[in-house]
Amino acid sequence: MKSLHYYGNETIMSLEQVLRLRPNEVRILEWVRTYEFLENQYGLDDAVPHFLEIKCEADAVRIRRNRITDFPEYICEEEKTFPDVEQALALFHEWAKQILDQVGNDK
Repeated sequence: MKSLHYYGNETIMSLEQVLRLRPNEVRILEWVRTYEFLENQYGLDDAVPHFLEIKCEADAVRIRRNRITDFPEYICEEEKTFPDVEQALALFHEWAKQILDQVGNDK
């Protein structure tokens, strides 16, 4: 189990922002992670059970789907590597949509 930390070289975005990410933006930012919270209809932050990461490494692009167990503790549920950003971003977007759908259905 790991504990959440914020790093200076990562960009934190909402799930909605991640859905609009383009490959060239991922290349420039190099490491993007989603928030652990999502603003609800009342303008308050609700906890989201998962967060995602996409990171450009020397020879691949790594994406992770992490589940928060007991904030700030989390586990990695799924990790994939891809040879290019385009392939990684397609699955990253799919995971973000799944989480948004799940959070929407829980309300």
